Amino acid sequence: MSKIFGTDGIRCLVNTEPLTAETCLKISKSVAYILGKNKKDKRVVICKDTRLSGYLYEPLVTAGFISMGMDVVLVGPLPTPAVPLMIKTLRADIGVMITASHNTYEYNGLKFFDSTGAKLSSSIEQKVEKIVLDNKKYSKVLNNTFVSGNAKRLEDASGRYSEFLKSTLNKKSSTKKLTIVLDCANGATYTIAPNLFWELGHKVITINNDPDGLNINKNCGAVDTKSLSLNVIKKKADIGFAFDGDGDRLIVVDEKGNEVDGDKIIGLLCKNYVKPKKKSNQHDVIITVMSNMGLEKYLRDKLKLKIKRVSVGDINVINQMKKSKSMIGGEQSGHIILSDHSNTGDGILAALKITEILISNKNKASKLFDLYNDFAQEKINLHYKKKTNKLLNILSKLKNNKSYNNKKIRSLVRISGTEPLVRILVEGQEKIEVKKKSYEIKKLLRPYLG
Repeated sequence: MSKIFGTDGIRCLVNTEPLTAETCLKISKSVAYILGKNKKDKRVVICKDTRLSGYLYEPLVTAGFISMGMDVVLVGPLPTPAVPLMIKTLRADIGVMITASHNTYEYNGLKFFDSTGAKLSSSIEQKVEKIVLDNKKYSKVLNNTFVSGNAKRLEDASGRYSEFLKSTLNKKSSTKKLTIVLDCANGATYTIAPNLFWELGHKVITINNDPDGLNINKNCGAVDTKSLSLNVIKKKADIGFAFDGDGDRLIVVDEKGNEVDGDKIIGLLCKNYVKPKKKSNQHDVIITVMSNMGLEKYLRDKLKLKIKRVSVGDINVINQMKKSKSMIGGEQSGHIILSDHSNTGDGILAALKITEILISNKNKASKLFDLYNDFAQEKINLHYKKKTNKLLNILSKLKNNKSYNNKKIRSLVRISGTEPLVRILVEGQEKIEVKKKSYEIKKLLRPYLG
């Protein structure tokens, strides 16, 4: 084990490193040691999604913080974006989300937040890693008193989060109500999202809202919208929203059953909420290297906005948004960050703002999202057994190969930060050429995957 943190916290298969029971305890104690130093009355908020292994990791993480003299507030299953809010309202020093996001139940993970509600910086993550991976350093992580912390459950956490979400809506918006289908991915949004949209007066049809610990993200939610599309058409709904397991991602289905990804969501939100900045050193919108060139052209040429692309991972988007003072940023996968309201991706919040736009507009959802023409994209995921030097070398060579990166073709081949996958993205204006190049890259990588 040489590295603990990936592109979005810690994530791996349950009961494997770095999330064996022993290492999980070490991680929570190390985070407490670094972030809780020289503070009195230290408090931690711990949240989780609905996967079965939450029952394993919640008491382990709780024990780690309590052993270091910190009080723990358990808020139960809630979406990841609720954690920063709970940190603020409970004046906590640390927040933890136990989740593997869009992965299935076999995986779990930990996302840590500091006292400002921001995800841990890479420098703090590195400090934690150094302690956990060095027995000599870890031996100094001690609570030298006989006083431990305590733990209690907060019963009204979902109510607090729900009221916050309602507060983001325009009070002068139309009273028009919609028929909405929600796919909760059998995850953390399974009660709060249906209740919220019902309280706002909409007709709500909910699917995949019966978690059993094993069905989270299984053929549903933001990673698989087939069921949502069928239900939107069958129920003649105005729109459908699909969340992922921890509720920080959103994918939309329009009234015709067509899937709308994060790029089109960013485009719509920018059209309605963002005005170009005058300062030349600031960016209006932050997107990633995965975003479609069609979105870039639309934002730059049609809306006259200044954009910046960053590496994959919502933490990279968030960090750049802070530097650029950007209002909107996000990923094609559905992480949408609205900095006026939250400093992390929030699927329900993004869905509420889309609903607000749809209500105030005479057009149907399919027309609203008809903003630009996508460039052809081909995406392939290849499993690898071991991250060898030979594999890393071929990835480096592909990056500099002009056959796959020129004026007509753009390619991105990278190691996933959350799963043992090599992710391939090829993009261009000619669909046949895109398919051809993606097949060539796949063929080149095959011998190096083990």
